Amino acid sequence: MAERRDKFTRGWWFILPGLTLMVAVVGTPLVLGFSYSLQDVFLYAFDAKTFVGFENYRRAFEDPLYINALRITAIFTLGCLVLSVGFGILIAFLLNARQVRLRPFWMALFLIPFVMTPIVGGIAWKFFIWEQDTGIINSILDLFGGPQPYWLLDRETALLAATITNSWHLIPLAVLVFYAALTTIPDELHEAGRVDGAGPFQALWYIILPILRPHILFVSIIIITSAFREFDMIWALTGGGPGRATTVLSIFAYNRGIANQDMGMANTIAFTMFIIMAVVAWVYITLYRKTGRHEA
Repeated sequence: MAERRDKFTRGWWFILPGLTLMVAVVGTPLVLGFSYSLQDVFLYAFDAKTFVGFENYRRAFEDPLYINALRITAIFTLGCLVLSVGFGILIAFLLNARQVRLRPFWMALFLIPFVMTPIVGGIAWKFFIWEQDTGIINSILDLFGGPQPYWLLDRETALLAATITNSWHLIPLAVLVFYAALTTIPDELHEAGRVDGAGPFQALWYIILPILRPHILFVSIIIITSAFREFDMIWALTGGGPGRATTVLSIFAYNRGIANQDMGMANTIAFTMFIIMAVVAWVYITLYRKTGRHEA
């Protein structure tokens, strides 16, 4: 009995240092943030805290600006998810083709956006891609006599531009995971598909995508959590404007906490983001485990 108990506790002793560090690093800010969300806390009088319970949460959910930021964040996250996973699979599929030459070069090229910091990527896209007079997009449109929109200054196009830019930053992560998964698919499956007359896109749809399902779920949760809390890229592109067209929850929390100095409300917004992401992560992990058991 004592030997069995020793076997059970031995592993916990090994992970105890890391577990303690994680609780200190992750748990302490979480508890402090939740504590501040239950109080009226202002930067100009930080010591004069007043406990208000869940009043800040009630104010947040009754605030149309919070609802608008939540809607913008959901659209932005969904757009990044669709673009990143879609282009990630397509690029990984093309890179894995036998006819591709200089594969390491193309892999390195596609990974450049991922190693670039979001703030630098956002500034680069702002001045070289989306700029109205000299940007690449409008230069191409000008060749065909198209319109010359103010991509980042127009309420109708600013969110689309921010979504595409952030997807450009996230696609390499998807390419990396999907390409690694594609290299594990046996050649016999591709050969069987070719014998049955399957073309490249039929092979992608009927053979590769079902095998990639757990990897798609894994990449999706990484992209969702990253896009949902994105701040740097959007701030570099638009600063949350024009108006509130690109004010996602992270920028809304920043404005409340720094511009309005209302740290109680800023922590409330941040904590609602944490709860939403925790629920989404739980759903995805449940699906991931079910998919893994099904594949096994």
